Amino acid sequence: MSTLVFGAFVDASAQADPRRILIYGDSNTWGYVASPDGQPARRYGRNQRWTALLQKALGESYEVLEDGLNLRTTDLDGEAWPDSIIRPDTVNGSKHLPTAIAANMPLDLAVIMLGTNDLQTRYQRSPQQIADAAVGLARQVRASSGGIGNAYPAPEVLLVSPVQVTTIPIQSWSERYDGAQEKSRHFAEAFERAAREAKIPSFDAGHAIGGAAHGADGLHLSLADHRRLAAAIAPVILKTLGAERR
Repeated sequence: MSTLVFGAFVDASAQADPRRILIYGDSNTWGYVASPDGQPARRYGRNQRWTALLQKALGESYEVLEDGLNLRTTDLDGEAWPDSIIRPDTVNGSKHLPTAIAANMPLDLAVIMLGTNDLQTRYQRSPQQIADAAVGLARQVRASSGGIGNAYPAPEVLLVSPVQVTTIPIQSWSERYDGAQEKSRHFAEAFERAAREAKIPSFDAGHAIGGAAHGADGLHLSLADHRRLAAAIAPVILKTLGAERR
């Protein structure tokens, strides 16, 4: 069957839908602009964030869907925000991942990049506990076939080890993340081990950008980090989907 499009006939059967990739993350997926004084957040422009740069690298045969939220954890509730629509469970990645998957089906791949906010002192988690919790999210993805009464299979999943934390110049943040710098140095090893044992493909974002985040607050990606991350993860995503470029 052919369709007339702007004066030209196009074979509709040849127009395959793009492969859909959900990026599920925290403020480093949202695009938080780091500042040394911790002022209210601003967001990098759509075309500056690593998700859009990834879209550009992959091309029109892929559709990158961005779901990033400031302070999102793997599976932990956060604090109360008075006079705000945010509830403690809003930032709990495990509680909201099923909705994100069901809302965006069909999906070919879900990329999980969470764990930095689990480093908060209040949670008292080790790097391995954080990695194991992230694997729990990957298992949710694998169990998501059918969404809410649909015929779609569960997507593939890629687990991303977050970048390392460095010196935090904001006192209140430094207290909130006391000990995070040392713990985050073990992220790559812990995530690789947890993913390997669960037979889940993984990727080290820290290695892609050169270790720790280069943003001015010690937690968030710089513009150069966004570019490096997108360039490094693109071929890994293609491999995960069995679509390596030749």
